[in-house]
Parts: sequence; C-alpha cells; structure tokens
Amino acid sequence: MRSRRSPVLWVAAIAYGATIFILSSLPVPAPGEQALALTGDKLLHVAEYTVFALLLALAVASTPSARVSARAAPIAFVAAALYAASDEFHQTLVPGRQGDVSDLAADAVGALLGAGALHLWRWRAIRAGVSGTSPR
Repeated sequence: MRSRRSPVLWVAAIAYGATIFILSSLPVPAPGEQALALTGDKLLHVAEYTVFALLLALAVASTPSARVSARAAPIAFVAAALYAASDEFHQTLVPGRQGDVSDLAADAVGALLGAGALHLWRWRAIRAGVSGTSPR
C-alpha cells in the first residue's frame, strides 16, 4: 500500500514547492506588499510552510525504508526550513521583492508545526496501540 501512495505524496509535495517558487518569482507591487504586511504576512508564511512540511513529512514517511520513514518529521522540518531559506534568497533577486529574516523565521515556525503534526499523529497512534491508523 505504501508504494501506491508514495508517488502521489511526492508529486503533491514537489508541486507545492514549485508553486511556492512560482509565486515568489512574481513581482509584488509596493502598495500591495505593504497592505499584505499590515494584514498578517507572517501568518501566511506560517500557514504556507505548515502545509509544505506536512506534505514533505507524509511523502518521506511513505518511503519503503523503515529508518527513513521513522525520521520523517525531522527530515521534513530540515528540508522545508532549507527551502524557505533558499526562497528568501531567491526573492532578493526578484524585482519588487526582498528577502526577510522575519519571513524565514515565520516559515521555520510553519515547518516545525507541519512536521510536528505528523510526529504527534504517529506518537498518539503508537500510544493508543493502533498500528494501522498512523500515517506512513
């Protein structure tokens, strides 16, 4: 069953990462960027990377290697945080955008939440003694 879900999860994670890259490549008009910053730019960063890290964690957890699968949450966190750093750097090259350390911090918080969600889900399933309901 893992082998059937694994490609779908990897495609979803990669497509989501590609979407982040494409959206980061679009120049943002200064007034729109300022309005977004006032209405919760950091919350959007947290949400964006929570989903990304969760998708990565599910994809990594679906791998056939038990050693890799067991470490899905930390692997996903590190991968998402590194991707966030590269995305912030990428934005310094896009006209109308800028890389921001506080955006990177919000991305890392989101990555921690997404990876932590999978870890918590697995931990609760193991603690409950239900082997078939934990995400793989």
